Amino acid sequence: MGSLDGTIEFHAKAGVFIQSNTPITLSDLTRTFDLYTPFIGATGYALYHMLVNELPYNTQLSAREDHNFILDSLNISLPDFVKVRRRLEAVGLLTTFHTTDALGEIYTYQLFAPLDVVSFFQEKLLAGLLFKYVGEERYLLLQQRYAVQGQPQIKGDNISAKFLQVFRHDATSNIPVSDIQKNQSKIELNSQFDFDSFSTLVRGTTAEKVAQHRDFLVSMHVIYGVDEITLAGYTSQAITLDTHDVDEKILQQIMRKTRAKKPIEAAPQQQLPQNLSNEMQKLIQSAKSLAPNAFIEDVKFKKGGGFVTRSEYYFISKMIKDVRLKPEVVNMLIWYELVKRNRDTVNVDTAETIANSWLKIQVNTAESALQAIEKYQPNHNRSSKREYQKKAVHVEPKMAVDAVQNDATKTTSVNEVAEALAELKKMNIKTKN
Repeated sequence: MGSLDGTIEFHAKAGVFIQSNTPITLSDLTRTFDLYTPFIGATGYALYHMLVNELPYNTQLSAREDHNFILDSLNISLPDFVKVRRRLEAVGLLTTFHTTDALGEIYTYQLFAPLDVVSFFQEKLLAGLLFKYVGEERYLLLQQRYAVQGQPQIKGDNISAKFLQVFRHDATSNIPVSDIQKNQSKIELNSQFDFDSFSTLVRGTTAEKVAQHRDFLVSMHVIYGVDEITLAGYTSQAITLDTHDVDEKILQQIMRKTRAKKPIEAAPQQQLPQNLSNEMQKLIQSAKSLAPNAFIEDVKFKKGGGFVTRSEYYFISKMIKDVRLKPEVVNMLIWYELVKRNRDTVNVDTAETIANSWLKIQVNTAESALQAIEKYQPNHNRSSKREYQKKAVHVEPKMAVDAVQNDATKTTSVNEVAEALAELKKMNIKTKN
């Protein structure tokens, strides 16, 4: 059982209907795998591919299947299914409808083809996500893969025939009206980013030129979690000297390489407990003031280097977007894994288990996360000590004792024989060996 935004109780027994306005082809699936999988995940692609395959067979209203066939086929839990489905909804590959009829609840999943390549790379939010997860080298390689095929340049004059040179147009024919619809969903962005205020903070250009990059800049705000002031500072560094325009490629590089800090506001700053050491107080301040991506980079930098792995970026995104932990709590979880347990990378399985327990006890601040860590660690040590004491049972080395006794017996018998021979010699009695 799961919940849908806290408003609809979700049951695996609910019926599944699937619909698409147009066929989704093999090339669509290939494009989805190449361009969308880095941020929807392998399970997200598997769910999308499975729903596409089920389209021809999901036509009868009465012979409905429930969600168990999806869960069993993909070997995922119901909460994981909801999380993965929400990713598909967020990037425009799926729309979910809910209703109830005489047989029970129904969820209809309307599938959409992925954006064509040109539209994808012009959609700054999706292109920005791809760049974030795969890096510049892979991003450019994917662009080249979907660029011009065959000869790079065409030479000569265009001598192709025109339509009316080949076909005659019959204006009297009655053409049936087609109900075919464009099968691409628009991504809905719910953001409170104040773009007008942001534009006035960017230096070296005009607000009109900044407005031309509105979609891209808002996507940078959403992806990297920076506010208007911070993003304006980075954008000012990406202004070209000749055209005084925003260089989107340079800005992406800056956003990936720079540890983006959220400004610390003096007014809402919470008073830290007095019993904390200076080190712990600095830790909590960092957890509250840094975005998780910046925090993990900062921790690794202070430990002597190392890069943030793709699985760690994905883990942070999952904790924020799907699990909905607060950034400061995610930061404390990262600190526990990398510093407290002295790991080189975050152990995702362990971290997810801890995050699950923190959700149950409602850990929602850096202070409460630190308290949970302090309580967890001593209990762990005490239990380990008790287990060790139970196992440390004294065992008598029976084989060793037996061996000593045998050696002692052999030594005694030899001595007795020697004394007997000595007595015989005194009596001048000859013996044979």
